[in-house]
Amino acid sequence: MALREVVVVVQKGDHSLGYYDFETGRELDRVGVDPFPHEFALSPDGRVAYLAGFGVALAEHPGDGGSTVSIVDVPGRRRIGTVQCGDYRRPHDVALDGRGTLYVVCEGSSRLLVVRDPASGRFDLALPTLGQGSHMVTVLRDGSVAFSSNMESGTVTALFPDAPDRPGVVLAVGKHAEGSVLDAEERRLYVMNRESAEITIIDVRQLRVLRSVSTPPGPVRVCRDAERLLVALYHGCGLLMVDLNDPAKQQVVPLPAKAISVGYHAPSRTALLSCHDQRVYLVDTVAGAVIRSISTRSDPDPMAVVSLDM
Repeated sequence: MALREVVVVVQKGDHSLGYYDFETGRELDRVGVDPFPHEFALSPDGRVAYLAGFGVALAEHPGDGGSTVSIVDVPGRRRIGTVQCGDYRRPHDVALDGRGTLYVVCEGSSRLLVVRDPASGRFDLALPTLGQGSHMVTVLRDGSVAFSSNMESGTVTALFPDAPDRPGVVLAVGKHAEGSVLDAEERRLYVMNRESAEITIIDVRQLRVLRSVSTPPGPVRVCRDAERLLVALYHGCGLLMVDLNDPAKQQVVPLPAKAISVGYHAPSRTALLSCHDQRVYLVDTVAGAVIRSISTRSDPDPMAVVSLDM
C-alpha cells in the first residue's frame, strides 16, 4: 500500500461514507452508516469521522428522523461505534472542539447535545437552541461557545456548554441561516443566509451582529483559506470566493449544478464542491477555474481530503 490523498465524502442517498482518489476520482471504498447521514466532523488527525444520522432525505420530509451519530475509523474503513441521541431527533450537524468534545445539533428537537467522550456513545448535556430548524453548529476551539444556526427562526444562538445555566444569546441574522465559519483568530463568525442572499458577520467576543454583506443567490455552506471565505452557492450554482479583509470583493466560479457543500485542500489550494448532479467539482482557487470532477454515489454532501495508506 502507498500513501495517497483521498476524498472522503458523505453520501446521503447511499447511506455511506465514500472514499475517492483525489487525483483520479476513482472510487476506492465505502462504509455504510445509519440512514441519511447529512453532516460530518473529522478528528484533527483525520482518523475518526462522526456522521449525523438525520434519518430522512431532506428537512421538509415527514417522519421522526434518526437519533444516532455513526463513528467511522477512517483509515480502517469500518464503523466502530455509535453515539445515541435518545429522544432527540434528526441530528443534522456535528462539530468537535480542541478537547475532543463532540457537539450534535438536533434539528427535530431544537437541542444541542454535548458529548464529552464520544467513545462512550452517550451525551452529557442537551441544551435548548432557542430557535427552530436548528441546522448547523460551529464551536470555538476551547468549547466555551457553540453557535447554532436556526433556519426557520432566522437566528443564530450562542450557547455555553461549560456554563449550561447561562442563558443563550439569540442574534437575528438573515433568512434561512445555514453554514458558518470562524476566522483564524476566532473574533468573527460568518453566517450564510440562503434565502436572503447575504453573509452576516458576528462579533464573537461581544456576541453582537456587526453587519451583513450581500452575495449572489443561495449561500449555504462555507469554509475558508487564509484570505477568503469559500462559499457553496445553492441557487447560484457556483463557488463564491469572498475577501476576508474586504467582503465586498467577491468572485464566482460557475458550476454545472446546485452546490450543496464545500471543502478545501490547502496543499493544492483546491476547493471541493458537492453538487446536485452527483459529482464533486474541484476548483483551482488561484486560477478561479474548475479543474476536474469526481462522480460519486447518491447525494454527495460534505467532504474532506485525508492522507491514507490504500
